[in-house]
Amino acid sequence: MIERAPAVARPAAAQGRLPQSVRRLVAIVVAGGGAVLAVCVAELASERLERAEVVAVLAAGMLLAELFPLRVPRREEETSFSTAFCFALLFTHGTAVTVVVATACLVAADLLRRVVPVKLAYNAAQYALSWGVAGVVFSALAGAPEPAVADPPLGDLWALLPAGLAFGLVNGGLGTLPGALIDSGPLGPHLRHSYAFALATTAVLLTLAPIVVVVAAHELWLVPLLAPLLAAIQVGSRQAVVNDARARVDGLTGAVTRRELEQALRRRIGAAEEPPAVVVLDVVGFADVNDALGHGAGDTVLRAVAERLAEVAGRGEPVARLGGDAFALVCPASQAEAVVARAEAALEAPIAVAGLAIDVRAVAGIGRGPADSAETLLRQADVALRAAKQRRLRWVVYEPAMSVDAAERVALAPGLRRAIAAGDLVLHHQPKVDLRSGAIVGTEALVRWRRPGEEDLLLPDAFIGLAERTGLIRPLTLWVLRAAVADQRAWARAGLRIPVAVNLSARALHASVVEEVAALQPHAAATGGLELEVTESVAMDDPAHSLEMLERLAALGVALSVDDFGTGHSSLAYLERLPVAALKIDRSFVIGLDIDSASHTIVSTTVELGHRLGLRVIAEGVEDMATLERLRGLGCDVAQGFGIAHPMPAEALPRWVSALGAAGAPA
Repeated sequence: MIERAPAVARPAAAQGRLPQSVRRLVAIVVAGGGAVLAVCVAELASERLERAEVVAVLAAGMLLAELFPLRVPRREEETSFSTAFCFALLFTHGTAVTVVVATACLVAADLLRRVVPVKLAYNAAQYALSWGVAGVVFSALAGAPEPAVADPPLGDLWALLPAGLAFGLVNGGLGTLPGALIDSGPLGPHLRHSYAFALATTAVLLTLAPIVVVVAAHELWLVPLLAPLLAAIQVGSRQAVVNDARARVDGLTGAVTRRELEQALRRRIGAAEEPPAVVVLDVVGFADVNDALGHGAGDTVLRAVAERLAEVAGRGEPVARLGGDAFALVCPASQAEAVVARAEAALEAPIAVAGLAIDVRAVAGIGRGPADSAETLLRQADVALRAAKQRRLRWVVYEPAMSVDAAERVALAPGLRRAIAAGDLVLHHQPKVDLRSGAIVGTEALVRWRRPGEEDLLLPDAFIGLAERTGLIRPLTLWVLRAAVADQRAWARAGLRIPVAVNLSARALHASVVEEVAALQPHAAATGGLELEVTESVAMDDPAHSLEMLERLAALGVALSVDDFGTGHSSLAYLERLPVAALKIDRSFVIGLDIDSASHTIVSTTVELGHRLGLRVIAEGVEDMATLERLRGLGCDVAQGFGIAHPMPAEALPRWVSALGAAGAPA
């Protein structure tokens, strides 16, 4: 049997809590099926059953097949090979025998399986109606069979095809109506899904009916020998269904897969009154749960997240697991932000894992078009999710400019690799001045990319992130180090010996870079010295590795400073252990120094902290002389910014230094 009234089988049905519309449907179907069954029983009672042995053998096959149906994993649909025996019986004995025997076998199987009464009654009525309609269609096309004939006319087998179609339409429709009424959603998607399953399985099973008919008509004792064939088909079909279910449903969480989500989106894009949106969520800190408590705890968290998101999505809306800790929800475009808010609220309560209360939260990306395909919507949501992570926001809505930027970055990658190898990069240097004496005390080396055919140089913000993601940051850092030392040598020949600072990314804090610095340091020391600026996050993300690398660099005589101080999450106790000589206050605090009291407090506190730790304090982002004076008044040691000098090519620096000496210290 196919799709036996899944909604009626739910526990609520057994407790009498079915909606009134479903109760009305059950009453109508049971009454109709009962009437059909009564008519068929009356017809059989008035006639003598011919070839009873054929009926008995086919009935035995039906019962066994009903007891071992093919169930679809994680869904309430099922089918069995009883359908093949039913079609054979319809061909040999007609409608009345088929309805009575098929319904009796189903009832017997359901009783043995202790199916709840309401489901048993609905299933029996569904079967009686489905086979009754199939019998009427078959009789109208092929005529009533003659059970007494030992060799039935095989030329009428073609009539089983329309009869099978009628059976699939009635059975599939009756099987899906209760679920559609309970979900209170549109009937169309339920019927499309049900008919796709019902008609496909009916078509397969219908092809087996002629085999059963021919064998039963000629040598009845051979029918049991069909068991190995049917068993082999059953096993193969079962595996095919399992494989399909695995492709549609995530085995860990029960959420649908990306493939199933894409199919649901395709249906929604063309049919929905309002265009759909996709919300993609990543669980923040999930890797820490796996690392600290093991993958079993991580699986518990994922299952809990999936259950909570299913409540957020509501009936009829899919929740998909895209892989790892990424999930996706589908909703009307106008409700996307509200869905994100509900998801945040649903994840707010801690998840109990291994006796601990684990707090989880999510970051989200929203894709809501315009889009003409499911793939496009999902890509938009993924792009928005990456933007949310980069901007450290709770969620971001996709904008077309995001894809343009992403495409440009992808296009830049091959060119950047060639530029590093060919030397199509240049260094500019921004001077640093002592706030007490006004003298230059060093420069910061800032890389630019001179692209073929382009007049303007590409600034580092456009390609440093790309270099980090593509693994080019180390060769890029090596190039900058070598170029910085080469510039120092050129200045030394002109009588200018000053330190040069090079930024060191987290991805570049590697043994190969340490080895390159060791090779360059003797030359750099003779021409002013080499300094390295590491961001606050570099020092905090992997303390053990960072401390080892930084200590090796400090042992070489390289001066180290913490860049962008105040934007990360520093541990002061750990900061005290770092072999650094300076703190560099992030420009975001310096720019607001004259108008923002909070920035003033942060800068003054950082200056005091740095001095207490025995460190020089450098302020970057000095845009004007008023800010410079305020920094001088707060006791800051060194400053740099456009208000002092813009970054300049290496050959221009000696002239700038000469002009600075002639003009005196910045006022």
